[in-house]
Amino acid sequence: MKTLECLTRRCLEVIFSVLGLVPLPPISQLRWLLLSLALRCCWIAYFIYLLEVAINFSWVAIESVGNAVGTMLFVGNSVLGFALLLESVLKQKTHSQLEDLRVQTELHLQRLGMFGRSQHAAYLLPLIGVQFTCDLVRLVTNYGETVSPVFSISLPMMWLLRYRYVQLVQHVMDLNQRSTQLRRSLLSLASGNELWQPYGVQECLQLQTLRTTYERIFECYETFSDCYGWGMVGLHLLTSLQFVSNVYWMIMGFYGGGSVRALIFNGVTGIDFGTPIATLFWHGDSGAENGRQIGCLISKLVKPQGSKRYNDLVSEFSLQTLHQRFVVTAKDFFSLNLHLLSSMFAAVVTYLVILIQFMFAERSSKRTSG
Repeated sequence: MKTLECLTRRCLEVIFSVLGLVPLPPISQLRWLLLSLALRCCWIAYFIYLLEVAINFSWVAIESVGNAVGTMLFVGNSVLGFALLLESVLKQKTHSQLEDLRVQTELHLQRLGMFGRSQHAAYLLPLIGVQFTCDLVRLVTNYGETVSPVFSISLPMMWLLRYRYVQLVQHVMDLNQRSTQLRRSLLSLASGNELWQPYGVQECLQLQTLRTTYERIFECYETFSDCYGWGMVGLHLLTSLQFVSNVYWMIMGFYGGGSVRALIFNGVTGIDFGTPIATLFWHGDSGAENGRQIGCLISKLVKPQGSKRYNDLVSEFSLQTLHQRFVVTAKDFFSLNLHLLSSMFAAVVTYLVILIQFMFAERSSKRTSG
């Protein structure tokens, strides 16, 4: 299992570098720096080509609302892909700060005796497998009788956006693992705590280390949100719009007697775009839950016969968990949690019902006039 974890991490590092989703290497590594710049230039040229294709298809976009929405999504994804490349360069300093904080947090956890094993492969490989399977199904359904004329040329762009999701999920899982280790360490301290037993010096030192570790993990969450925030905003908006559009097109095709190829293509596309955002929100909620459990455990550390310094330290730690929460935010526009995901799902269902009502109203009016 450890070999699979290392192999998965190494392969993802190479893929992220090829896709330009990591910061540029330092000047001291001149060869890698030039290679990274060359790869980014190739991606920029590819996005310019996609925008030229979108301009050529602009005359088709005015024929129907569906074509207009499809063209807007195609242009939006192209611009977002370019923005993600730009974000990886502009946020290079913030990314370095995040890596430093992660190292500091790992050292603090090792001081507490926590040496957790990562289980990223168990979550990331199925996520990548679902994306790959969906693309194979769409490739087969789009072959011969074309459903989407830009599917083949936009496939590299789609994989760039999806691997950004994989990268985000990997980072959030890593932060959640640290918060879980901290919770276990705090639980171990609380389970051995005798309420009426005077505190020991070792307990006070361990509590101070726990408090410092909590602060470092919180800084990791804050720095992560700052480093990838704008990209998460763009991914969230475009992925939600893509999901709603494809589900609507699938429903229209089902009621309007559309081809089976189009139904399968749009349905699989909805799964393809819905899976990564649901996975990211689920892991984001897991980190927030760890923070809530840590806050509940701190009350068990109070000792009535302890010194004022010890009890004050417990109170400060409790206040710290109230004001410094383990929350992943996208530039404070929204937080990644299951509550927001359920609200999004409810909004999607509402919008689809309204659109379907308009569709039936338009058809009935045409039949009446005819």
